[in-house]
Amino acid sequence: MTAEPVPAARPARIVGLDVARALALFGMFAAHIANAGQYGPGGWRWLVATHGRSSALFAVLAGVSIALMITRFQGAAASDAVRHTRIRVAVRGGMLIVLGWMLTVLDTPVDVILDNLGVMFLLVLVAFRWRPWVHIVVGAGVLLLGREVLESLVLHLPLRLLELPVLHELWGIHYPALVWVGYLLVGMGIGRLAPWRGRALGWLAASGLLVTLAAFGTGALVANAHGTGIDWVDPTGGLADLGAHSYSPVEMLGNVGVACVVIAACCWLAGLAPRVTWPLAAAGSMTLTLYSAQVVLIAIAGPEIVYQPSNAAWIALSTLSLLFASAWRWRVGQGPLERVFTAASTEAADADARRHVSSRL
Repeated sequence: MTAEPVPAARPARIVGLDVARALALFGMFAAHIANAGQYGPGGWRWLVATHGRSSALFAVLAGVSIALMITRFQGAAASDAVRHTRIRVAVRGGMLIVLGWMLTVLDTPVDVILDNLGVMFLLVLVAFRWRPWVHIVVGAGVLLLGREVLESLVLHLPLRLLELPVLHELWGIHYPALVWVGYLLVGMGIGRLAPWRGRALGWLAASGLLVTLAAFGTGALVANAHGTGIDWVDPTGGLADLGAHSYSPVEMLGNVGVACVVIAACCWLAGLAPRVTWPLAAAGSMTLTLYSAQVVLIAIAGPEIVYQPSNAAWIALSTLSLLFASAWRWRVGQGPLERVFTAASTEAADADARRHVSSRL
């Protein structure tokens, strides 16, 4: 008798989520190489909105993707499905860490998020059986208190421990996994609730708008009360700091609110005009490939493309990504790196399932 792996269902992709992923990707492109006005004349001030919020949206959507992986099974016991998905997510997390290190070796000015994201994938393995609202509440709590707890923790840890590979990603200056995992947890809660259409989509947009206004409004009131004004780019270190990547409670919760509004808007737009949004959805279906290619291109072009940003370069890179993704999606399907990650993680999970079933016989 042959043991079979846990069968994974392959339903149609949620196009609106792919559109949101594309916006997150192009927003990160903008944060890296576009001129938002802080580097001299010719900048587009509205691009300030991409700083910090694009990578946060990327992390929230990663959590949504994990939640969809948990629920996309047919004909398998719940425990087997969770075990299978845990292995897939763990393998992908490990591969993200390695890929992140490989891109970091290129020594670009870009703070690569992939290795930190891989550690976050490993952290959320314990949360697979949580209820959706537990994901959201715990995730929000981590975002609200995480920076202060992390700063206290780092003060009491030995320097050698702080610098260890993999562990370093937990508390590093950029994308500290112990704090940023809150974004993934919130995304997992959203994914489990599946508010992709109808009234639920409206609730997602409304709640996101409310959180955004409350968080950013609080930051603005505190800034005005201290007479410092609002700086949306450079962090100042305060608890009500709105600067990008300040990791303050108001910045991180505000980013969650923005992510909810963007996801809701993209799902609505994709349903309203699927043909118009198809190129964006194609790019959003292979963000790992395009993000990695962007880092390689920056390494080839040299650090000047980051330190002397150009909106023309950003438009060119985004357009090239759209054209490549559309052609690849039309002719081949799944993106190159996405195909490798899916094959490796699924094979590892299927191999474990076969061993697990054999042990029961």
